[in-house]
Amino acid sequence: MTDTKTIEKLRVLAIQEAIALFEGDEMAAMKWMRIAQRGLGNRPPQGLMGTSMGIEKVRTLIGRLEHGVLT
Repeated sequence: MTDTKTIEKLRVLAIQEAIALFEGDEMAAMKWMRIAQRGLGNRPPQGLMGTSMGIEKVRTLIGRLEHGVLT
């Protein structure tokens, strides 16, 4: 089981990665986090940010989008 501090660190990292995906546009990144994403089974990234497994799914999707991998 992952502790709360670790989950918070992972959450911050995922948010930073989302902002980088949107070239520093924090508002666009936060909007993206609230919208259902096909690569996450039509769930919004924000809804997966409560567990380390969910955060890892979000981070994996961000990585795929950065590298142009279709999801």
